[in-house]
Amino acid sequence: MIYKPNPLLYGACEDFYSSFRLAITMRSDVDYDVLSRAVAAAMKRYPYFCVRAEKDGDCIRLAHNTVPMPVYNDSRNAVLGSDECFGHLMTFGCKGRKIFLDASHFIADGMGIDPVIKTVLYLYVRETYGEEGLDAEKIQMPESPISESEYSYPFPDAPVEIDTAFLPKKAIAGAYPLDSEAFDDGGLYAYHLHIPQKALMSIANPSDGSPVSFFSVMLYRALCRLDCEIDKPIVAHVQHQYRAALRAMNTRHSMVSYIPVSLSPRMKSKEVLEQNTVVRGQILLGSEDVADVLAVNRMLEAFGGGESLEEKKQAMRKYVDDSIREKTFGISYVGKMSWYGLDRYVEDIHAYIGEKSTKNMLLIEVMTIGEDFTVNFMQSGKGERYVKAFVEELRAFDIPVSIVCEEKYSLSDTRLPV
Repeated sequence: MIYKPNPLLYGACEDFYSSFRLAITMRSDVDYDVLSRAVAAAMKRYPYFCVRAEKDGDCIRLAHNTVPMPVYNDSRNAVLGSDECFGHLMTFGCKGRKIFLDASHFIADGMGIDPVIKTVLYLYVRETYGEEGLDAEKIQMPESPISESEYSYPFPDAPVEIDTAFLPKKAIAGAYPLDSEAFDDGGLYAYHLHIPQKALMSIANPSDGSPVSFFSVMLYRALCRLDCEIDKPIVAHVQHQYRAALRAMNTRHSMVSYIPVSLSPRMKSKEVLEQNTVVRGQILLGSEDVADVLAVNRMLEAFGGGESLEEKKQAMRKYVDDSIREKTFGISYVGKMSWYGLDRYVEDIHAYIGEKSTKNMLLIEVMTIGEDFTVNFMQSGKGERYVKAFVEELRAFDIPVSIVCEEKYSLSDTRLPV
């Protein structure tokens, strides 16, 4: 069984955190043996995640990995693709009440991994607590049929010609930089926030705000309060995906891109309604199918510049490196999650990402559990200046915010043996 990988996988290396981590906090301690059985059973339904990278001439292919998916009885960050995890590009683990999933961001994104999480959790909960209150019909079972659309290569083989004058800019030069002195140099750090969904949306909806646009505006306003001398646009990279544009709604492949959203210093005197409208408008324009196809074309054009395997690797590493520049902060929201009753047993969920090449990184991942937004406010070091200002801005609109905890975190490196 051979799969053609996302071109971005060629750029996976130790220079980038080309991985993400999900941490799911259960309401009681996790039983390692039960989790191991749940993962083993679930992988029968998702063989396209049980892969290892292999060289095929000047290309990389993902071949089926016959070694069982690693499940660690701790919270380690194994080096994905290495002998440590038998070549796998995804691993599981548990410690205390937490279940961890680490995966290459280039074999799956949040939407691609979501069905796997639901299957593993269902099998774990069923064996531990029983099936009461679970909607099993909406969860993929180990014996459920696998559609080709889940794993088949979703990208065109070459850039697509587009007959349009609509050419949105992908990068915005001269973005307002965060103050690197606001963080220490102690490594990646996260602040976990819980925000009631109803409370936030009661403020965001009248101004046509989605959660991601509203959070972007709140951080913009917070930054403007902290620095009254801002003279450059504050640029948010709003995470986006190509699924609709490529007609690949069921794909497990990573479809992640971003939309650059810019708010100029002159907007700081405007009301939140107008600020939200500006952000929302840019997101809508940037998420048009034509903009998505243009973004895919840029990736394919970068990849097509290399003939040898090493040239392809270098092209994708440069593409990834360029894509994380010229922003003030990044923000991602995959949408409201359907838990099918599993949330009775899950207390919290957070997604972790990061960057190695920036010293003033600020990334926000928004997820949902129960009636709350769970917000992971991630930085390239410890420092409460920005998170406190963000929380104060939300509370100024009578939106309650709970700071659940703060922690230093780490991510998996990736090493492809090709």
